[in-house]
Amino acid sequence: MAEEMTEPVQAAPEEEAPKQEDPKPEAPPQAAPVPAEKPKKKDGPALTVLTVLLVLVGVADLALWGLAGFYFLGNL
Repeated sequence: MAEEMTEPVQAAPEEEAPKQEDPKPEAPPQAAPVPAEKPKKKDGPALTVLTVLLVLVGVADLALWGLAGFYFLGNL
């Protein structure tokens, strides 16, 4: 019985042809177009209020954990 080939046959690498000089020079690359500036969005008052509330909640959380830790260490 004939054995099945599991690997594909690889062809011999082709010889690289010498590069010929192009008679016309390449055009210099053009600069990318400058995109138009987007108008900046103004932050509304709701964003400021929510940011302040988030900071206050974080400070209160830190204070409560500090107080709980203080009483926990005092009872040891």
